[in-house]
Parts: sequence; structure tokens; C-alpha cells
Amino acid sequence: MSARPRRAALVTAAAAIVALAAACGGGGSSASSPLPTGAQAHDPTVLAGRKVFSAECATCHGSGGQGGVGPTFNDGRLLRDFPNPSDQVTFVSQGKGVMPAFAGVLTPTQLAEVVAYERKVLSKRR
Repeated sequence: MSARPRRAALVTAAAAIVALAAACGGGGSSASSPLPTGAQAHDPTVLAGRKVFSAECATCHGSGGQGGVGPTFNDGRLLRDFPNPSDQVTFVSQGKGVMPAFAGVLTPTQLAEVVAYERKVLSKRR
């Protein structure tokens, strides 16, 4: 392969990666993300976290946390991997691998809200 086709292939691959990363930053719908129930039904932190999740996370993690580009929250792995909520906040803030960093996108309050929603509504202990 000559330099010109290789360069074109690299540009195409880079564009695909950028498009994928951009898609994971928003576009979810709050109507389809599950509402909290029980004790969390009127919790303002969890309700605010639902809005953040729908806007910033649902595209990659699924509107109900069922996964897609990003991992599922419905299999209990989230709570096993992050038994301490502050560790999950740090991960969402800093990102890693294909997970983008949200420190410049979300405020510290929004980070805590979305983590609360993911843990209390979308995650199941196993």
C-alpha cells in the first residue's frame, strides 16, 4: 500500500473514532431512562442524575443501563467494580480507555448525581 492510501485509511479510522466518541457524549432521551422508585422516587439527587444520565451517558450505556458501546450497569458489575461511590465519580470524571473524561463537561455535583442514579436505579447487586 502506498503512502497516499495508508494516509486515507488512517484519516477514515480517525474520523470513525471521533464520531464514536462524540456519539457517547449525549443524545439520550430522559423519557426512556427508568424513573427511580421506592425511597428514591422523590430524591432530588437521583432525579437530577437521571437527567444527566439521559443527556450524557445513555447513548453509550443504553437508556436503561443495558449497555451498548459502553458496559451494562444491569449485571451488578458496576457495584462490584466500584464498591465506593467516590471511586466511580473519579472514574467518570477522569475517563479511561474508550470512556471519555467528563470533568470538563459535568460539574462535581452533576458527577455525584449521575453516579447516584446509576448505582441506585440502574445497578443490581449480584
